[in-house]
Amino acid sequence: MVLTERERLDWLRLARTDHVGPVTFAGLIARFGSAGAALERIPGMARRGGSRQFVLPDEGAIAAELER
Repeated sequence: MVLTERERLDWLRLARTDHVGPVTFAGLIARFGSAGAALERIPGMARRGGSRQFVLPDEGAIAAELER
């Protein structure tokens, strides 16, 4: 599988999200079709699950990590 730069960023951002391990990561990709789509849905899922302080990893920090 070849990922675009955007997909690479989304995959790493999803992988760095709190409480998303390998099994959850694979399940989210399977359910939503892409890491980007999963990232859009996770905050709502977290709210429905009772999390009030859920924050996705900062996109800029993830981009900097990829640059390194």
